Amino acid sequence: MAIIAEYIWIDGSTPTKKLRSKTKIIHDEISDEHLNDEGALKLSFFPKWQFDGSSTNQADGDKSDCILRPVRLYPDPIRGGDAVLVLCEVDKASGAHHPTNTRAKLRDVLARGGDKVDAWFGFEQEYTLYEGSRPLGFPSERRFPAAQGPYYCGVGADEVYGRELVEAHMEVCLEAGLSIQGVNAEVMPGQWEFQMGGPGAGALKATDDLWVGRWLLYRVGENHGISATLDPKPVPGDWNGAGMHTNYSTTATRAPGGVDEINAIAERLSKRVPEHLAAYGAGYEMRLTGHHETCRYDQFKWGVSNRGASIRIPANVAEAGCGYLEDRRPNANADPYEVAAVLLRSTCDLH
Repeated sequence: MAIIAEYIWIDGSTPTKKLRSKTKIIHDEISDEHLNDEGALKLSFFPKWQFDGSSTNQADGDKSDCILRPVRLYPDPIRGGDAVLVLCEVDKASGAHHPTNTRAKLRDVLARGGDKVDAWFGFEQEYTLYEGSRPLGFPSERRFPAAQGPYYCGVGADEVYGRELVEAHMEVCLEAGLSIQGVNAEVMPGQWEFQMGGPGAGALKATDDLWVGRWLLYRVGENHGISATLDPKPVPGDWNGAGMHTNYSTTATRAPGGVDEINAIAERLSKRVPEHLAAYGAGYEMRLTGHHETCRYDQFKWGVSNRGASIRIPANVAEAGCGYLEDRRPNANADPYEVAAVLLRSTCDLH
Protein backbone atom coordinates (compact mmCIF):
# COMPACT_ATOMS: atom_id res chain seq x y z
CA MET A 1 0.00 0.00 0.00
CA ALA A 2 1.37 3.43 -0.96
CA ILE A 3 1.24 6.23 1.61
CA ILE A 4 0.91 9.81 0.35
CA ALA A 5 2.79 12.15 2.69
CA GLU A 6 2.84 15.94 2.38
CA TYR A 7 6.11 17.16 3.91
CA ILE A 8 5.67 20.69 5.31
CA TRP A 9 8.41 23.05 6.46
CA ILE A 10 9.17 26.70 7.20
CA ASP A 11 11.55 28.40 4.81
CA GLY A 12 14.19 31.11 5.21
CA SER A 13 12.33 34.03 3.64
CA THR A 14 12.86 37.43 5.26
CA PRO A 15 11.51 39.43 6.91
CA THR A 16 8.60 36.97 7.13
CA LYS A 17 8.96 33.20 6.82
CA LYS A 18 6.82 31.26 4.37
CA LEU A 19 5.50 27.71 4.39
CA ARG A 20 6.65 25.18 1.80
CA SER A 21 5.58 21.62 1.11
CA LYS A 22 6.09 18.77 -1.31
CA THR A 23 4.58 15.33 -1.74
CA LYS A 24 6.34 12.04 -1.06
CA ILE A 25 4.81 8.69 -2.01
CA ILE A 26 6.12 5.92 0.22
CA HIS A 27 5.90 2.38 -1.11
CA ASP A 28 7.58 0.65 1.84
CA GLU A 29 5.90 -2.40 3.30
CA ILE A 30 4.19 -1.66 6.61
CA SER A 31 4.82 -4.10 9.46
CA ASP A 32 3.79 -4.16 13.10
CA GLU A 33 6.99 -2.37 14.11
CA HIS A 34 5.82 0.67 12.11
CA LEU A 35 2.54 0.97 14.04
CA ASN A 36 1.81 2.39 17.47
CA ASP A 37 -0.59 0.88 20.00
CA GLU A 38 -3.54 2.57 18.25
CA GLY A 39 -2.57 1.08 14.90
CA ALA A 40 -1.39 4.37 13.40
CA LEU A 41 1.93 4.84 11.64
CA LYS A 42 4.79 5.94 13.87
CA LEU A 43 6.82 9.04 13.09
CA SER A 44 9.87 6.81 12.57
CA PHE A 45 8.22 5.25 9.49
CA PHE A 46 8.66 8.51 7.58
CA PRO A 47 12.20 9.02 6.28
CA LYS A 48 14.22 12.19 6.14
CA TRP A 49 14.05 13.90 2.76
CA GLN A 50 16.20 16.47 1.05
CA PHE A 51 15.19 19.62 -0.80
CA ASP A 52 16.79 22.47 -2.71
CA GLY A 53 17.57 25.09 -0.09
CA SER A 54 18.78 27.55 -2.71
CA SER A 55 15.14 27.95 -3.80
CA THR A 56 13.85 28.59 -0.25
CA ASN A 57 16.43 31.12 0.98
CA GLN A 58 18.14 28.42 3.03
CA ALA A 59 21.28 27.57 1.03
CA ASP A 60 23.61 28.68 -1.75
CA GLY A 61 23.34 27.03 -5.12
CA ASP A 62 26.69 25.28 -4.88
CA LYS A 63 25.71 23.69 -1.53
CA SER A 64 21.97 23.53 -1.92
CA ASP A 65 20.94 20.31 -0.15
CA CYS A 66 18.93 20.75 3.04
CA ILE A 67 17.25 17.98 5.02
CA LEU A 68 13.63 17.62 6.12
CA ARG A 69 13.40 15.74 9.41
CA PRO A 70 9.83 14.69 10.36
CA VAL A 71 8.75 15.86 13.82
CA ARG A 72 4.94 15.57 13.94
CA LEU A 73 2.22 13.76 11.98
CA TYR A 74 -1.36 14.74 11.18
CA PRO A 75 -4.03 13.01 9.10
CA ASP A 76 -4.33 14.82 5.77
CA PRO A 77 -7.88 16.25 5.58
CA ILE A 78 -7.35 17.48 2.02
CA ARG A 79 -6.54 14.12 0.42
CA GLY A 80 -8.26 11.97 3.03
CA GLY A 81 -7.80 8.22 3.32
CA ASP A 82 -4.41 7.15 4.64
CA ALA A 83 -2.66 10.34 3.48
CA VAL A 84 -0.73 12.29 6.12
CA LEU A 85 0.73 15.72 6.72
CA VAL A 86 4.33 15.52 7.95
CA LEU A 87 5.58 18.62 9.75
CA CYS A 88 9.37 18.82 9.51
CA GLU A 89 12.31 20.66 10.97
CA VAL A 90 15.06 21.75 8.60
CA ASP A 91 18.63 20.52 9.08
CA LYS A 92 21.82 21.12 7.18
CA ALA A 93 23.19 18.29 5.05
CA SER A 94 25.68 17.69 7.89
CA GLY A 95 22.80 16.92 10.26
CA ALA A 96 23.20 20.11 12.30
CA HIS A 97 20.13 22.27 12.83
CA HIS A 98 19.70 24.87 10.11
CA PRO A 99 19.89 28.50 11.35
CA THR A 100 16.31 29.05 10.17
CA ASN A 101 15.08 26.14 12.31
CA THR A 102 13.37 28.12 15.07
CA ARG A 103 11.57 25.03 16.34
CA ALA A 104 14.94 23.59 17.36
CA LYS A 105 15.66 26.85 19.20
CA LEU A 106 12.36 26.54 21.08
CA ARG A 107 13.26 22.96 22.01
CA ASP A 108 16.57 24.25 23.35
CA VAL A 109 14.77 26.79 25.55
CA LEU A 110 12.52 24.03 26.89
CA ALA A 111 15.53 21.80 27.59
CA ARG A 112 17.36 24.61 29.44
CA GLY A 113 14.54 25.06 31.94
CA GLY A 114 11.62 26.44 29.99
CA ASP A 115 9.68 23.23 30.49
CA LYS A 116 9.68 23.53 34.29
CA VAL A 117 6.78 26.03 34.33
CA ASP A 118 4.39 23.78 32.33
CA ALA A 119 3.38 26.66 30.09
CA TRP A 120 0.21 26.55 27.99
CA PHE A 121 -0.17 28.66 24.86
CA GLY A 122 -3.18 29.89 22.93
CA PHE A 123 -2.69 31.86 19.71
CA GLU A 124 -5.33 34.18 18.23
CA GLN A 125 -4.27 34.13 14.58
CA GLU A 126 -5.72 37.03 12.62
CA TYR A 127 -5.46 37.11 8.83
CA THR A 128 -6.89 38.98 5.86
CA LEU A 129 -8.50 37.34 2.85
CA TYR A 130 -7.69 38.71 -0.60
CA GLU A 131 -9.34 38.24 -3.95
CA GLY A 132 -6.79 39.43 -6.48
CA SER A 133 -5.16 42.61 -5.24
CA ARG A 134 -7.96 43.77 -2.92
CA PRO A 135 -9.08 42.59 0.50
CA LEU A 136 -12.23 40.52 0.23
CA GLY A 137 -15.20 42.86 0.72
CA PHE A 138 -13.39 45.96 -0.53
CA PRO A 139 -15.53 47.00 -3.53
CA SER A 140 -13.84 47.59 -6.87
CA GLU A 141 -16.05 50.55 -7.83
CA ARG A 142 -14.80 52.70 -4.94
CA ARG A 143 -11.66 52.71 -2.88
CA PHE A 144 -13.00 51.72 0.54
CA PRO A 145 -16.09 50.07 2.03
CA ALA A 146 -18.08 51.64 4.85
CA ALA A 147 -16.01 52.40 7.96
CA GLN A 148 -15.23 49.54 10.30
CA GLY A 149 -17.63 48.86 13.11
CA PRO A 150 -20.27 46.35 12.00
CA TYR A 151 -17.85 43.73 10.65
CA TYR A 152 -16.49 42.30 13.92
CA CYS A 153 -18.35 39.04 14.62
CA GLY A 154 -20.91 40.26 12.08
CA VAL A 155 -23.48 38.34 10.11
CA GLY A 156 -24.97 39.01 6.70
CA ALA A 157 -23.65 39.29 3.15
CA ASP A 158 -23.19 43.05 3.53
CA GLU A 159 -20.91 42.68 6.56
CA VAL A 160 -19.12 39.33 6.30
CA TYR A 161 -16.94 38.13 3.45
CA GLY A 162 -15.29 34.73 3.01
CA ARG A 163 -17.28 32.67 5.50
CA GLU A 164 -17.42 29.65 3.18
CA LEU A 165 -13.62 29.45 3.13
CA VAL A 166 -13.38 30.08 6.88
CA GLU A 167 -15.84 27.28 7.65
CA ALA A 168 -13.99 24.91 5.31
CA HIS A 169 -10.72 25.78 7.03
CA MET A 170 -12.22 25.16 10.45
CA GLU A 171 -13.46 21.73 9.35
CA VAL A 172 -10.12 20.57 7.95
CA CYS A 173 -8.33 21.76 11.11
CA LEU A 174 -10.69 19.58 13.16
CA GLU A 175 -10.21 16.63 10.81
CA ALA A 176 -6.44 16.99 11.12
CA GLY A 177 -6.68 16.86 14.92
CA LEU A 178 -5.41 20.39 15.49
CA SER A 179 -6.15 22.16 18.78
CA ILE A 180 -8.40 24.75 17.10
CA GLN A 181 -10.69 26.50 19.58
CA GLY A 182 -12.82 28.77 17.41
CA VAL A 183 -13.11 31.30 14.59
CA ASN A 184 -14.62 34.77 14.22
CA ALA A 185 -14.87 37.65 11.79
CA GLU A 186 -12.59 40.54 12.72
CA VAL A 187 -12.82 44.33 12.70
CA MET A 188 -11.92 44.98 9.04
CA PRO A 189 -13.86 43.54 6.08
CA GLY A 190 -12.27 40.30 4.89
CA GLN A 191 -10.36 39.95 8.15
CA TRP A 192 -10.80 36.81 10.27
CA GLU A 193 -9.26 34.99 13.19
CA PHE A 194 -8.85 31.41 14.29
CA GLN A 195 -7.70 30.39 17.75
CA MET A 196 -5.18 27.58 18.17
CA GLY A 197 -3.81 25.93 21.31
CA GLY A 198 -5.52 26.63 24.62
CA PRO A 199 -5.86 24.63 27.86
CA GLY A 200 -3.27 21.87 28.06
CA ALA A 201 -1.51 22.90 24.83
CA GLY A 202 2.20 23.01 25.59
CA ALA A 203 4.72 25.06 23.66
CA LEU A 204 5.50 22.55 20.89
CA LYS A 205 1.94 21.29 20.41
CA ALA A 206 0.40 24.77 20.16
CA THR A 207 3.09 26.13 17.84
CA ASP A 208 3.17 23.07 15.58
CA ASP A 209 -0.61 23.17 15.28
CA LEU A 210 -0.57 26.85 14.40
CA TRP A 211 1.94 26.39 11.58
CA VAL A 212 -0.08 23.50 10.16
CA GLY A 213 -3.26 25.55 10.60
CA ARG A 214 -1.68 28.30 8.52
CA TRP A 215 -0.69 25.78 5.85
CA LEU A 216 -4.25 24.44 5.72
CA LEU A 217 -5.62 27.99 5.41
CA TYR A 218 -3.49 28.65 2.34
CA ARG A 219 -4.24 25.21 0.89
CA VAL A 220 -8.02 25.54 1.31
CA GLY A 221 -7.81 29.02 -0.17
CA GLU A 222 -6.51 27.49 -3.40
CA ASN A 223 -9.85 25.71 -3.81
CA HIS A 224 -11.73 29.00 -3.47
CA GLY A 225 -9.47 31.26 -5.52
CA ILE A 226 -8.84 33.35 -2.40
CA SER A 227 -5.50 34.02 -0.76
CA ALA A 228 -4.80 34.81 2.89
CA THR A 229 -2.15 37.22 4.12
CA LEU A 230 -0.61 37.67 7.55
CA ASP A 231 0.38 41.27 6.77
CA PRO A 232 0.22 43.14 10.10
CA LYS A 233 -1.19 46.28 8.44
CA PRO A 234 -2.81 45.18 5.17
CA VAL A 235 -4.62 48.50 4.60
CA PRO A 236 -3.14 51.82 5.74
CA GLY A 237 -5.21 54.40 7.51
CA ASP A 238 -8.12 53.99 9.90
CA TRP A 239 -8.28 50.20 9.68
CA ASN A 240 -7.27 47.63 12.26
CA GLY A 241 -4.06 45.72 11.73
CA ALA A 242 -3.71 41.96 12.14
CA GLY A 243 -2.14 40.41 15.20
CA MET A 244 -1.45 37.08 16.81
CA HIS A 245 -2.44 37.79 20.39
CA THR A 246 -0.81 35.16 22.57
CA ASN A 247 -2.53 33.77 25.65
CA TYR A 248 0.01 32.39 28.09
CA SER A 249 -0.17 30.65 31.44
CA THR A 250 2.06 28.63 33.74
CA THR A 251 1.47 26.30 36.68
CA ALA A 252 1.94 29.28 38.99
CA THR A 253 -0.48 31.61 37.15
CA ARG A 254 -3.16 28.91 37.05
CA ALA A 255 -2.92 28.18 40.79
CA PRO A 256 -5.05 30.04 43.36
CA GLY A 257 -3.65 33.54 43.77
CA GLY A 258 -1.87 33.20 40.43
CA VAL A 259 -2.72 36.76 39.41
CA ASP A 260 0.27 37.84 41.52
CA GLU A 261 2.53 35.72 39.29
CA ILE A 262 0.83 37.18 36.21
CA ASN A 263 1.76 40.66 37.41
CA ALA A 264 5.30 39.46 38.18
CA ILE A 265 5.66 38.05 34.66
CA ALA A 266 4.35 41.32 33.19
CA GLU A 267 6.95 43.19 35.25
CA ARG A 268 9.71 40.96 33.84
CA LEU A 269 8.41 41.45 30.29
CA SER A 270 8.52 45.21 30.77
CA LYS A 271 12.31 44.99 31.22
CA ARG A 272 12.89 42.96 28.02
CA VAL A 273 10.84 44.86 25.46
CA PRO A 274 13.42 44.97 22.61
CA GLU A 275 14.03 41.21 22.87
CA HIS A 276 10.31 40.54 22.59
CA LEU A 277 9.63 42.94 19.74
CA ALA A 278 12.46 41.34 17.76
CA ALA A 279 10.53 38.05 17.96
CA TYR A 280 7.07 39.49 17.32
CA GLY A 281 7.09 39.83 13.53
CA ALA A 282 8.21 42.30 10.89
CA GLY A 283 6.36 45.60 10.63
CA TYR A 284 5.21 45.89 14.23
CA GLU A 285 5.81 49.66 14.05
CA MET A 286 2.98 49.95 11.51
CA ARG A 287 0.53 48.04 13.71
CA LEU A 288 1.53 48.94 17.27
CA THR A 289 0.72 52.64 17.00
CA GLY A 290 -1.33 53.20 20.14
CA HIS A 291 -4.52 53.17 18.04
CA HIS A 292 -6.81 50.37 16.87
CA GLU A 293 -6.65 48.41 20.13
CA THR A 294 -2.86 48.51 20.51
CA CYS A 295 -0.25 50.00 22.80
CA ARG A 296 2.60 51.82 21.06
CA TYR A 297 5.58 49.57 20.40
CA ASP A 298 7.92 51.95 22.28
CA GLN A 299 5.71 51.91 25.38
CA PHE A 300 4.78 49.13 27.76
CA LYS A 301 1.80 48.84 30.05
CA TRP A 302 -0.48 46.17 31.39
CA GLY A 303 -3.90 46.13 33.00
CA VAL A 304 -7.18 44.36 33.54
CA SER A 305 -9.49 44.20 30.50
CA ASN A 306 -7.33 46.76 28.67
CA ARG A 307 -7.05 46.08 24.93
CA GLY A 308 -4.93 49.20 24.57
CA ALA A 309 -2.23 47.65 26.77
CA SER A 310 0.79 45.55 25.84
CA ILE A 311 -0.38 42.86 28.26
CA ARG A 312 -4.07 42.38 29.01
CA ILE A 313 -5.24 40.55 32.11
CA PRO A 314 -8.74 39.31 31.20
CA ALA A 315 -11.52 40.48 33.52
CA ASN A 316 -12.52 36.92 34.40
CA VAL A 317 -8.90 36.14 35.34
CA ALA A 318 -8.75 39.14 37.66
CA GLU A 319 -12.05 38.08 39.23
CA ALA A 320 -10.92 34.47 39.71
CA GLY A 321 -7.49 35.53 40.96
CA CYS A 322 -5.69 33.16 38.60
CA GLY A 323 -5.46 32.10 34.96
CA TYR A 324 -3.53 33.57 32.06
CA LEU A 325 -2.28 36.78 30.48
CA GLU A 326 -2.66 37.96 26.90
CA ASP A 327 0.38 39.44 25.15
CA ARG A 328 -1.24 41.64 22.50
CA ARG A 329 1.98 42.64 20.75
CA PRO A 330 2.82 39.73 18.41
CA ASN A 331 2.00 40.44 14.76
CA ALA A 332 -0.07 38.11 12.60
CA ASN A 333 3.16 37.29 10.72
CA ALA A 334 5.16 36.38 13.84
CA ASP A 335 6.83 32.98 14.08
CA PRO A 336 5.03 31.23 16.97
CA TYR A 337 8.18 29.23 17.79
CA GLU A 338 10.01 32.52 18.43
CA VAL A 339 7.08 33.98 20.38
CA ALA A 340 6.87 30.94 22.65
CA ALA A 341 10.64 30.88 23.16
CA VAL A 342 10.94 34.53 24.18
CA LEU A 343 8.02 34.28 26.62
CA LEU A 344 9.59 31.23 28.24
CA ARG A 345 13.01 32.91 28.39
CA SER A 346 11.57 35.94 30.17
CA THR A 347 9.41 33.88 32.53
CA CYS A 348 12.29 31.61 33.51
CA ASP A 349 14.99 34.34 33.29
CA LEU A 350 16.91 32.46 30.59
CA HIS A 351 19.28 34.09 28.12
